[in-house]
Amino acid sequence: MSIDMSQFYQVFFEESAEHLASMESMLLALDLDAPDPDQLNAIFRSAHSIKGGSGTFGFNDMTEVTHILETLLDGIRKNEITITADMVDAFLQAGDVLKGLLEAHQNETIADPAASLEIRARLEQLTAKGSPGQKTKSGAAASATAGRAAPSATAEVPPPSVQHTFQIKFAKSSALFPKKTDLSNLLEDLSNLGKIENQKIAAKSVTLSLTTYASETELRDIFSFFLEPEQLTITLLGDSAPASNAGSEEDLGYGFFIEPEQIKATSEDAQGYGFFVEPEAVKSEVEDAQGYGFFVDVENQAQLATLVSPTQPDETPYRRASDRVPVAAAAAAETSIRVSVEKVDQMINLVGELVITQSMLAEIASHLDPILNESLINGLAQLELNTRELQEAVMSVRMMPINFVFSRFPRLVRDLAGKLDKKVQLKMVGEGTELDKGLIEKISDPLTHLVRNSLDHGIEMPDERIAKGKDPQGTITLRAAHQGGNIVIEVIDDGAGLNRERILAKAREKGIPVSDSMSDADVWQMIFAPGFSTAAVITDVSGRGVGMDVVKKNIEGIGGRVEIASRQGEGSTITITIRLPLTLAILDGLSIAVGDQIYIVPLSFIIESLQPNAAEIKEISGQGQVIHVRGEYLPVIALHQVFNITPKVTNPAEGILVLLEAEGKKVALFVDDLVGQHQVVIKSLETNYRKVVGVSGATIMGDGRVAMIMDVGALVKFAQA
Repeated sequence: MSIDMSQFYQVFFEESAEHLASMESMLLALDLDAPDPDQLNAIFRSAHSIKGGSGTFGFNDMTEVTHILETLLDGIRKNEITITADMVDAFLQAGDVLKGLLEAHQNETIADPAASLEIRARLEQLTAKGSPGQKTKSGAAASATAGRAAPSATAEVPPPSVQHTFQIKFAKSSALFPKKTDLSNLLEDLSNLGKIENQKIAAKSVTLSLTTYASETELRDIFSFFLEPEQLTITLLGDSAPASNAGSEEDLGYGFFIEPEQIKATSEDAQGYGFFVEPEAVKSEVEDAQGYGFFVDVENQAQLATLVSPTQPDETPYRRASDRVPVAAAAAAETSIRVSVEKVDQMINLVGELVITQSMLAEIASHLDPILNESLINGLAQLELNTRELQEAVMSVRMMPINFVFSRFPRLVRDLAGKLDKKVQLKMVGEGTELDKGLIEKISDPLTHLVRNSLDHGIEMPDERIAKGKDPQGTITLRAAHQGGNIVIEVIDDGAGLNRERILAKAREKGIPVSDSMSDADVWQMIFAPGFSTAAVITDVSGRGVGMDVVKKNIEGIGGRVEIASRQGEGSTITITIRLPLTLAILDGLSIAVGDQIYIVPLSFIIESLQPNAAEIKEISGQGQVIHVRGEYLPVIALHQVFNITPKVTNPAEGILVLLEAEGKKVALFVDDLVGQHQVVIKSLETNYRKVVGVSGATIMGDGRVAMIMDVGALVKFAQA
């Protein structure tokens, strides 16, 4: 039977990436003066897990790096080595190397071995420096899991002088070992660690004793990617020379032997458990099983599983407390599953179709007699409520905390500040703010540009800050929050702020029309012009004028806007406002009528709707009509003129004005009438027809008609043209 192993590789890639991210964040948060033992243990476990997985899948280059990394971390967590800033730098560098190796294996490419060799040498040097005279542990377990390719640094180290004898029981099934060679390879790896005795292989379990120099942790490392912890039991029998326990009553108890004589003898002692058959039957089953041959009567397998079920790892008296997985972490792992984005999107599409069907039923019910059909109408109302709740629940699956983006910046700020010889601390507020996964991916690069610019252009050198009476350590703050229908992200620094005169001078130098009477907000927007930079020196960090224009373009591409507030000498605040929902397949909209057509305006863009007085409508020569609303004059857009439709009403004072806001600008949309509020499913117009200016998509109404969904941003730009 052929098993697709790609799914197991993918799990390893994802889990290793999570371990590397977790390790990096904990290293950056580590207090070197008083390191938290729990953090050190967690960092060690991350490296240990990556080592075990890479060895299991034969990624020897990763195993070699993590083996040396794990050795140094183990010495630190046991207080045998004092952690230093150089070590943290080396650990972060090792993380970068492992990311590169992981990416190479995932993309089936070959990584440059130079970086791996460099970090291994650095880690070995730090290990020797941190623990003079201390010999590193034997790489026996690492050698086995790495496909017998142990690091050269540990090849000449003699093994420990104490041997341990363990009794090992682990589960065996076709799901755990899909190929017959899988179990053979595992047993071969164990045999490389020491002497195996009393090996007994049954239908659902394997029992053996192993005399080895390896520790229990190293043994569990080998099993980690085959079995769950509860499927494995390791018991220390003693620290002594290997001894045969072949005659042990306990070991022979269930009689899982291959030789017919042993099976027959043990079956007589089993006192009616009935797990055994005659030698001829055993021979037949061995041949049918293509080499496994360790089967018992099917009806007794459940009873056998009960008899040989392993105890929980934490119940093993010889297990170290530092190796135990925290209960909270284990509980968290049990309450989450990995689901591909494609499956989530498929669920969203199905819910969208359900919403359309519900709308159609509601439309039909609106024509029924409410008295004669009261039960039906009440049932449809409950269906609408349940459909909305289902839709919100499914949408929330795609929501992710913005910390997925924020978490990369502590490392970025640390490395860049060191490169520029600046002292900078990063503060993050609102990391739990959730937004759609599609936005998470698209907001990452713009935020990276903004943080780098704040650190390079905004934060001054320490001596310059001291001269200004500031703390020599600058601060960059990342803040995220929901405000109404928006997600607002701010990048704040307490640096020098923007220099108005320098920006104006640079604009004149580039031929950009400017005036001294321009507002600060308009001046600040010039830094988003292509190729614009006020940096005196071009470096590999900034100064080429590439970045800020890309930032604005990318943010506007997802329906957002960028605003800057700055005071010279006090710092700057760059605010990104993105209107939600954007990438969702279902939205709440207001249906409006123009002539015989129905259009949908997303509710998140609507400020209010009103029927104006004739006196409030003004005509401006060359600019069209405007309406005066609470001290503001807003341009009036007649929707029938945009789409060349014959309207029922031509005078705005006789129709309805819907006030809209997009990209910081407000307009009044003139329509014939308001129809009602609906939950609509967005269908791509480009996929089914072609792109139409002013339209972002289409939807199917309850009566089966197709209604266009307005692109409010395009309408605002139309009003400004």
